[in-house]
Amino acid sequence: MSPRELFWAGQGIYINEVFLPVIIGVIIFLPVLAVLFAFGMGGHLRLWKMGQKDDRSGNRLKRLATTLSIAVANARIIRVKEFYPGIMHLLIFGGAALLLLGKIVRLFSFVTGLTNPPQSIYLYASWFSEIGGAALIVGGLLAVFRRYVLRPPRLDNRPEDSLVYVWVGLIVLTGFMIKGYRIATADISPTDWAEWSPVGYVISHIFPTFMLEAKNEILVWHRAVIHTIPAFGLLGYMWANRSRLQHILISPLNIYFRSLKPKGALAAVDFEKTELYGVSKIESFTWKQLMDLDACTRCGRCQDACPAYFSGKKLNPKQVILNLRDHLYEVYSVPLSTKPSEPRQDMISEVITDEVIWDCTTCRACQQACPVYIEHVDKMVDMRRNLAMERSQLPEAAQEALKSLGTRWHPFRGAMYGRTDWTEGLDIQPLAEKGDIDILYWVGCTAALEERNMKVARATARILQAAGINFGILGDEEMCCGDPARRMGDEYLYQTICKQNIEILNGYNVKKIVTACPHCFNNLKHEYPQFDGSYEVIHHTQFIADLIASGKIKPGGLAGQKVTYHDSCYLGRYNDIYGAPRDILKSIGAIGPELGRHGTTSFCCGGGGGHMWMEEDPAKRVNLRRVEEIIKSGVDTVATACPYCLTMFEDGIKAKGTEETLHAKDLSEMMVEALGLKDK
Repeated sequence: MSPRELFWAGQGIYINEVFLPVIIGVIIFLPVLAVLFAFGMGGHLRLWKMGQKDDRSGNRLKRLATTLSIAVANARIIRVKEFYPGIMHLLIFGGAALLLLGKIVRLFSFVTGLTNPPQSIYLYASWFSEIGGAALIVGGLLAVFRRYVLRPPRLDNRPEDSLVYVWVGLIVLTGFMIKGYRIATADISPTDWAEWSPVGYVISHIFPTFMLEAKNEILVWHRAVIHTIPAFGLLGYMWANRSRLQHILISPLNIYFRSLKPKGALAAVDFEKTELYGVSKIESFTWKQLMDLDACTRCGRCQDACPAYFSGKKLNPKQVILNLRDHLYEVYSVPLSTKPSEPRQDMISEVITDEVIWDCTTCRACQQACPVYIEHVDKMVDMRRNLAMERSQLPEAAQEALKSLGTRWHPFRGAMYGRTDWTEGLDIQPLAEKGDIDILYWVGCTAALEERNMKVARATARILQAAGINFGILGDEEMCCGDPARRMGDEYLYQTICKQNIEILNGYNVKKIVTACPHCFNNLKHEYPQFDGSYEVIHHTQFIADLIASGKIKPGGLAGQKVTYHDSCYLGRYNDIYGAPRDILKSIGAIGPELGRHGTTSFCCGGGGGHMWMEEDPAKRVNLRRVEEIIKSGVDTVATACPYCLTMFEDGIKAKGTEETLHAKDLSEMMVEALGLKDK
């Protein structure tokens, strides 16, 4: 039978036995759903509005484009190392979307002209619904197998999960059964439906004769009782019970309102307007930070990515978000209420403990892994600000580092060297003596004051000299950039240091800065502009790669070295610099295997977030986990582009007793070797 004939033959069946029952269901249940949606979503909106102001209104087109690519195309979910859950989610989401679209088209096909033959769009809608429903079933089965058979540790099972799987599965299966029953009882050849309703056609063969004889009663009642009512009931449950299914709407909203500011820029505190420093109460978070809590799908990707959690520490970024969400609901227990219940738990000490807050290295691996752009790091730093500036509850080593920062302008308590000791024999003058320069070399505290990293400062300077670059240093006028103070929560100290540095830099009319420290690089580039300190800031790997490309330096090869490169968190995830370091290694022929976790998934060295200066449990040191991974790769050299990473790897290599077989080097040191520049 032709599509035209098939359409008109099936139209009468659809109108009398399907369309009318569904319309009746819509009329009855739609007002109830509207009330539940208003109640559920209205409750969320009221909770979010209690948060602090945060302007996320700009760049609407960019926000919309990214939201569509991620929420619709699943671009952030399907990844190489997440292929199974990515495909699973795509089947569930895509299947549900096709199924719903087909239902809508068929439902309203009789009030539009598009369905008049020869278009017969009803048949095409039927086909899309069938494919969507089949994809949804397959995706659901993959989800059930993964959750209850494979059981990855990052997934926590709750009774609601099983309920949702069964509920959705029954809705789809009953839909297929009703379609099959319609085909079996139609006054047309069932085989004519095989092309347009493949699943329904197969199911049409399973019904016994007595059911076919009662087609009028069964079709109407089954459509209403076992399909329409459960479908509307699921939608009602979704909004009346704060179900995880709410992420279908809230997660795209969270993606749309993601931060478009530089990833490495923390929000500044306005001390003239702020009475309470940091966050100690749930409503002190911004409205977007509260939306984050509702957007979480409990997928656990952040948990898998977290180096602190992997190393056995108390921090679990997924649990931080869930605990804060539970606390939000507990404090504001009535969905439509804007008044908190009292007494409440202390959010800092009881909901999120001090230990958990200080475990964070601010590596941003959790945020990189999150498919819905939840911002974990800002929340951790906001709570640290309260601990540091309001309560003075810091680890003892962190307190000593901040004390040193406030008195000596560097975090190395008991440092044995001065700011310019590393320049001995290199004929490098500070700006106070040299005058006009093209580039300021910002050395950084670690390279200037820590003996091992002083070699990196010398290597970087030797390369600049070999390329004929007119550069200078601040020398004794250089202070810490302030990054450790800001990441450890002492925003007041940070701003004090930052503003003094800006005054010095502007006094010398500095325009262009090169630094070998990703933390200094990130801070100078993205955070100093918050206080009117805007400069062109270049990481030394970028500058060296440009020197090679322009022919200003011509390195030779380093034969016999098996090298791997470790991506620094603040150079890679925060600033997306992945190519330049590898270009340098290629130029000297030092090409080795990539580590299992590299690029955007690189594993933190453990030194960020102030942990360079904190004491740690030897059994839970993050750097040891990374060094173990490097040892397993079989290389003899791990190249870095960060003084923190170099220090942490040197310590880890010594702890593992592999000093003879594994060496850690900065890329500048390797370049000096390749250029044949011997240290003076």
